[in-house]
Amino acid sequence: MGADQSCTCFGGRSEKGTFGTIPEPQPERAEDEANRLPSKYNSDIGESKAAFAAGFVHERSIRMLRETYDVDAGITLGRGAYGNVTAVRRKIDGEQFALKMIKIGAESDATFEEIRNEIAIQKRLDHPNIAKIYESYEDKPNKAMYIVMECCTGGTLISRMKKHRHGYGEKAAATIMEEMLSAVLYCHNHGVVHRDIKLDNMIFQGVEEESELKMIDFGFANLVRPGREGMYEQLGTPSYMAPELWERADTKAYNSAVDIWALGVCAYMLLSGTKPFYHKDIEQRRWLIRHKPLEFPTREWEGVSNEGKDFCQQLLNKKPEKRPSASEAIAHTWIQNRSQLHSGPDAAHELARHTRVVASLESFAEAADLKRLALEVLAFNSPPAQLEELRALFHKMDTDDSGTLSLAEFKKAMELHPELSERRVEQIFTQMDLAHNGEVDYTEFLAATISSQTTGADEPSAPSIKTAFHLIDSDHDGLITRADLKRTFGGLLQETALQRILSKVDATSANGQGQINFTAFQTIMLEENRRSDDMANALKSQALAHQADMAKRFSGRNTDR
Repeated sequence: MGADQSCTCFGGRSEKGTFGTIPEPQPERAEDEANRLPSKYNSDIGESKAAFAAGFVHERSIRMLRETYDVDAGITLGRGAYGNVTAVRRKIDGEQFALKMIKIGAESDATFEEIRNEIAIQKRLDHPNIAKIYESYEDKPNKAMYIVMECCTGGTLISRMKKHRHGYGEKAAATIMEEMLSAVLYCHNHGVVHRDIKLDNMIFQGVEEESELKMIDFGFANLVRPGREGMYEQLGTPSYMAPELWERADTKAYNSAVDIWALGVCAYMLLSGTKPFYHKDIEQRRWLIRHKPLEFPTREWEGVSNEGKDFCQQLLNKKPEKRPSASEAIAHTWIQNRSQLHSGPDAAHELARHTRVVASLESFAEAADLKRLALEVLAFNSPPAQLEELRALFHKMDTDDSGTLSLAEFKKAMELHPELSERRVEQIFTQMDLAHNGEVDYTEFLAATISSQTTGADEPSAPSIKTAFHLIDSDHDGLITRADLKRTFGGLLQETALQRILSKVDATSANGQGQINFTAFQTIMLEENRRSDDMANALKSQALAHQADMAKRFSGRNTDR
């Protein structure tokens, strides 16, 4: 398909943020008053906000890298001119992660500030189709940055195209596109424009053909606001760059529609195995992208439906204001009719047979603040491969592909549990929403349901509990103290909530000085699992009783006739 590298075209500028605090969207140019008005484009851009889990991603001292991970025994997953990616294991529990090393300075174009900005943007996102960052380490003497990420071993989407040289089947292509669109919709709803979407930046979690897809590389990403999403930097990967990005003058703003164009290129390639506007000469390619009408050569496209072609045509509209938004693209008939992302039983029927999940939700809602926060830490740090069942359930519940659960979606999923009143369902939702923003993020959902993934036979020294304790015990002195809680959760909670937790720690600790050892912490966590088991049994009994009652009523009506 031709070599195509990411580049910063024409020396465009980049807006930078600072790591440690989440960067705010940068103000647009004062002279461009027209761009301060709402765009004609029907954008999905929402207010810039970070997920609750963003607070768990920390920059740590480089000396802790080898204390935490078995770096020397790592296996190289990939190597480039400016760094490498290694599979390493966390010493406390043996879980595997990807360690990305980036060279800084003369050997590369990267600076510490640029990498900090990339981390600050990516860490604020919490979506099953966006690669998760756990922590970072700066090695200033050796001019290197290390980023710990979830380990994805399935390779990039562009590498998988080698097995699909003439394109994927339409069901598979539509499913992949819906995953990508969901990730982009989530980004846009949270004020992030990626600006370098391409098959190379989509990586599979595992080697299985239907493995979960993850978006990576937020080096060109930018934060924007509704009605103020104008950007000027001319950057991206040439074959995926929208026509408006090829304007040489940097005085004309573009918006989030550039991400939709790039998705259109991805869809075209997935369906045909070819790029829509490709030429080896970069200037010729620029002209083709800006002026040549989109074509569907018979040889590559004769087996593709008209719906599939129309989907590509709409996303690859040369006029940005006429492109669909990500939410509109998801509603396209080709996605709705071909994608398998939501196939099978709906969320309500899935939850009807997963009584342990519902019990876990109820138990979470009843738990004390410290328990719920500990489960959030545990959920955030659990490898995605261990939570496949919950991920699939989250996708079922997230019917609009926004990457979050609304109260309406949660109520719909719980409708086959009449033993829970509407008020009770609302209470459970409120307790899951730790960020208090009216929606439940992916990790918030995992935290509330992760207890359902245990068998009830865990030993007191279960690795997951040890890991949660280790992560909250930030100074690793074997005790969770008031200082540890402030360091771990201080930026996530309002002062009143933090003080309530600290008071509980004082009351729970043996000496009343706000110190919890592992034994006490373990008791708290296992009590949560036992409560979940009890609730699961109670819910199962209630559900069976309700079914018997309904059957009796139905039988009575038939007898009356």
